[in-house]
Amino acid sequence: MKIHRNRGVLGVSRLDAKLVIASVIGTLLVVLLFVAGGTVRAEPGKCHLDPSGTLICEGTEVATVQPTTVVTLPPGTPRPTLPPRPTRTPTPWGLYTLTTYCVADPSSPTGFVNLRYSCNHITKQCTLVQVIIAANCATPTPSAIKVKPLPCPAGFTRDGIWCLIGWVRRAEAHIPPVPITYQPYPRGIVTDPMKFTAPGLIVQSWACTSPQVDNWNPHTWGYDEDYRNLFFCIRWRQIAWPDPSPDPAPAWIRYVWDERTWGTPQEDASRQQVTEHAYVTSSAQKPENGPGNLPAYQVQAHSYWVIDWQMTWEHAFRWMDCRKTNSRADTCDGQTGYATVRHVEWRPESDDGTADLRNYGAPHFYADSTLVQVPDGRVLNVLPVPVIEVQGVIGNP
Repeated sequence: MKIHRNRGVLGVSRLDAKLVIASVIGTLLVVLLFVAGGTVRAEPGKCHLDPSGTLICEGTEVATVQPTTVVTLPPGTPRPTLPPRPTRTPTPWGLYTLTTYCVADPSSPTGFVNLRYSCNHITKQCTLVQVIIAANCATPTPSAIKVKPLPCPAGFTRDGIWCLIGWVRRAEAHIPPVPITYQPYPRGIVTDPMKFTAPGLIVQSWACTSPQVDNWNPHTWGYDEDYRNLFFCIRWRQIAWPDPSPDPAPAWIRYVWDERTWGTPQEDASRQQVTEHAYVTSSAQKPENGPGNLPAYQVQAHSYWVIDWQMTWEHAFRWMDCRKTNSRADTCDGQTGYATVRHVEWRPESDDGTADLRNYGAPHFYADSTLVQVPDGRVLNVLPVPVIEVQGVIGNP
């Protein structure tokens, strides 16, 4: 551990008594001023959390930054020789940080911790350097989904679905791109962690038939004069683990990092909005489609979607009754002098559900999409991430 202290000028001997008193008073004043701003620094070693949630690091020194002491010297007094300033030791090439999220730890107040390691991609050795209390790691409760198949003839492709309503109407919806950002932007630096941020879960606007469909029975899916004003709507809704409960999606965003063979991890099934990754090699010789046409890693950001549907219509309820007319020519329900009166009332009805895409050729209940909107506004099937290598120049201070 490096302990940083500010060094003053010390070791003055045989000063005049008045100078000594003045120096001591001045020193006390300076000490009082600097002690108020003293800080404590600690570097983590092998760390764990005690039952109270306190971070305990074995072999860690804790040092208080010492205040600067000022002593006034009489003219002509020789000054002691100060030791040379230490040379900053550069971080060895190949070191990078790796964070493991949501590790179960009963001693943590939340029950989970994030573990940060310092790793060397040459030796493949990692040392634990920090333990962080983690939040939002507990298993969430799946949302209730009304699983119902699409009522219409439907077709599913990689990023879209369509439904045929009646003989002339078609509702169609396509999975929207997910805007993914990363910091630092526009390029990362070798071995420095980068932060990738996804938005909140996206719910697409309804795509509905327009105009309405008349004379179509939504139950039998055929012609029927007792139905009118049928509107059918579909939309894509983004999900994250553990939804949907029949076949849970693996992550919020699953990143495939396009790493070199020695990079680790190759992918992350992230269950949170912010994910860290450190590249240990620049993106040289990768495709030049990053910001400013820089060579970039071709990161895949998989998102997961379900198809919701809803429809509304009006259904005719018909009945008859007898109205007295006093005309012998009128007969109603066997009564002379009464006419038959027909009535119709159009009542609103609706239905909705979430379709299991396995019924339409998909491998899962949900759809898997890699469509993203990159920070410069382009819509691609990959997230181009340039990474450069910076080598410091060490010289005399």
